[in-house]
Amino acid sequence: MSPPPGGASFSMYGGDTPGATTPGAYTPIGFTPTGYTPGSYTPGGPIRRANSGYALDASTPKLSSGTPRKFGAPAASPTSRRRTESKKPSTRIDPEQVPRPVGQPEAIKEEGGKVYETNKYHVPPAATAVCTIIDRGSASCEFIRSTVNQVPAFPSTANTAHVPMAVICQPFAELTSYEADIPCVDLGEPGPFRCNRCKAYVNPFFTWHNHGKEATCNFCNQRLEVPQEYMVGLDDKGQRRDKDERPELNRGTVDYIAPTDYSDALPVVPATIFVIEATQRSLQCGLLPQVMWTLRSLLGFMEQPSSKIGILLFDHALHFFAFYPGLDCARQITVSDTEDPFAPCGADALLVDAEDPAYRNQIDTLLDELPGLLCAEGLAEQAAGCAALKAATELVGSRGGGHVVMFHASLPNSGIGALRHRDDIKLAAEPEGGGLFNVQQPTFIEEIGNDCLARGVAVSVFCAPATGIYIDMATLSRIPRRTGGEICFYPGFDPSRDGERLHYDLSRTVVQSSVYSVMFKLRVSKGLAVDSMHATWDPEVIDPSTFAVSRMSVDATVDFSLVHGERIEGQKNAFMQVACLYTSKKGKRLIRVHTLQLPVTSSLSNVFRYTEIDSVTNLLLKQAADSALSGNGSFKDKLTKACVDMLHAYRSNCASMTSAGQLILPESLKLLPLYIGSIRKFPAFRAGLDIKVDDRIVSLIRSLGLPIGLTSPLVYPRVYTMHPLSERAGIPTGIGDNVFMPPTVAGSSDKLAADRIYLIDNGISLRLYVRPEVDQEILYQLFGAETLQDVAVILSAPEDYADSLSEEAERMLACVQQIRRERWRLPWQSFCVVLPGTPEESRVLASLAEDRAGAESAY
Repeated sequence: MSPPPGGASFSMYGGDTPGATTPGAYTPIGFTPTGYTPGSYTPGGPIRRANSGYALDASTPKLSSGTPRKFGAPAASPTSRRRTESKKPSTRIDPEQVPRPVGQPEAIKEEGGKVYETNKYHVPPAATAVCTIIDRGSASCEFIRSTVNQVPAFPSTANTAHVPMAVICQPFAELTSYEADIPCVDLGEPGPFRCNRCKAYVNPFFTWHNHGKEATCNFCNQRLEVPQEYMVGLDDKGQRRDKDERPELNRGTVDYIAPTDYSDALPVVPATIFVIEATQRSLQCGLLPQVMWTLRSLLGFMEQPSSKIGILLFDHALHFFAFYPGLDCARQITVSDTEDPFAPCGADALLVDAEDPAYRNQIDTLLDELPGLLCAEGLAEQAAGCAALKAATELVGSRGGGHVVMFHASLPNSGIGALRHRDDIKLAAEPEGGGLFNVQQPTFIEEIGNDCLARGVAVSVFCAPATGIYIDMATLSRIPRRTGGEICFYPGFDPSRDGERLHYDLSRTVVQSSVYSVMFKLRVSKGLAVDSMHATWDPEVIDPSTFAVSRMSVDATVDFSLVHGERIEGQKNAFMQVACLYTSKKGKRLIRVHTLQLPVTSSLSNVFRYTEIDSVTNLLLKQAADSALSGNGSFKDKLTKACVDMLHAYRSNCASMTSAGQLILPESLKLLPLYIGSIRKFPAFRAGLDIKVDDRIVSLIRSLGLPIGLTSPLVYPRVYTMHPLSERAGIPTGIGDNVFMPPTVAGSSDKLAADRIYLIDNGISLRLYVRPEVDQEILYQLFGAETLQDVAVILSAPEDYADSLSEEAERMLACVQQIRRERWRLPWQSFCVVLPGTPEESRVLASLAEDRAGAESAY
């Protein structure tokens, strides 16, 4: 019997299974250059598709009775022959035919990618796909996705399936130029029409009665009286006559202008202060000059009124810069008291509009000249980073909120909140970090965190320690996690390698459309309940569905686990609604509402068929990261159990009639064993002397805040063959600026030829890996490189070596740009060359998802 629709079948070697052969110039990130067109990628596979799933060829030649025996061997007796034939079949699986996301990426066929309408797709497009989403009443999958796209009607169905129910929310995700802007609705002081019982906002799925005088809430079925000012008659289909004119009645996502009674204080335009370490280490490693150069280049992209900035340097003291109209340069004011730090003058002088001509020349002069005025030999080694943090947060908080962006090159070791070095090697090798995951100075950190939340202040940190030097990311990341700030880490900072990445990270942090003073609420249909939340930040949690945080970026993602509170009776659809009260960068108080509609099913097969692998993986990864950070050492076992429970439930309940000699996987979850095995190998989840505790902390935090579009490439890095390139790779497709991509190969060192060049894409970085046996003549023909080291130099600045690059090398670089183009909504991917015999080669090989890693087995 073939597996049911939605299943994938895998036969064992030696299995006697009927039907075993059945298959089943410089622009900061966030600004789209003219002519920019996203590309498309659809994972392919080497296994032929037919009907509902995949099948492996399980036919194994058997020894017939007429086969000659080995010379001199005794003839087998009939009894011994029967015993041989009755042996249990082998349980080995052909490694060449197990599912993996490899093959030829599909080229984009139209500008903007394939078009999807939210009221027509049963399962949203893959999170890695470049596409255009049209909002037809249910919110776009760019903003909210569900692990299950048909919700179980009964608790028993959900419990049997073991598929975790959750929604992944990225409420401020950027839209493409092909997608309609989010409409802004102004209903005046009465505000949005809402259910008086569950407080859900009116949406396209409200129903209307009694000539438009009454409505029924789609979340709790409460019958409501419609306010006089919102009342409109109905047409012959029972729909409001103004439905097409009111965005809140025909769009799944809207912004409302918030009434004044929604906030305790009047909103203000957020300001940003840059707090930069100015010690010997910071100047010598290049952090200070790089930050100054990047800030100088970003000033032109800061739009009024959100262009108020300040600059504060710190070493053993705090150095503020005040700006006054009529002066040629800023005035430096030094505060030596780092035990009780304070701002020496008012916010009007320390936080000024960078676009105001009265201040712009002063800011430009300061950023241009400051690095040259500092002499490394005369700088202090002490870093009063925590004192600077306290002074900066109080300054920004005094004017109503904003953003504090910290830059550290060394451990803050003086002044209030000073941290001590504690990177004990033996402790770091323990599974829970031996206490190194805990925060130093907990009272001080907690007080600042609470004050930031109360005043709407967010803190971001950019840390660039020397190679192998401990900087205590567990402590420095605590306030950013609490307030919704960014956490960027550059171990062994080298401007030639990390400068570009820092530039784009800072660009995205400062220029992107972040929002402030956020109050977040998730509502779900009657019968469902919110069980838990997983996010990068550790916000002020009011209940599992409600939290407050100082800032949310366009990348900010939060996962909510759902459970059945009771049976969803008599309902064809279930609903989820996200409501975010926030302050925009222009100082407006708004409410963003996303409403998602999902069908309800009583069919266990449909639960599996419409499960979405990226969402499930994203949730499981975040649950594991949460457990690891909290010191729970059993998270790996929980990961494996979750995978086994889902696949066993499908095998037992949806494919029980198939032969025991077949491994049956649901089509929607066929990659889950591969993904779970890869997660278990993450450096963040492995203890050992080769993994620094700061690296583990940053990796875990990154996992907690992972946008859905990065899940698949991070869990299973794509490996492209770059030399020799396939015939069309790097050649323009004729659609916008897109090019064809080369095929991908399995993420295993066994599949990498020793004389080829590969591109490894993990969603965060792009690494061109030159294998050990690549001929020197090939490198010269491709790049004009006479040595291996020359390849890295040339590709770090290819525009300076354009004459030496071959046509194939230019096509390689076009493929790199294609990947970046397709992921323009996500953080910038750095690019580097990895040479054989270097430490980076070891890291690249360790990132291949299918290889063995420590105690973790190969795929």
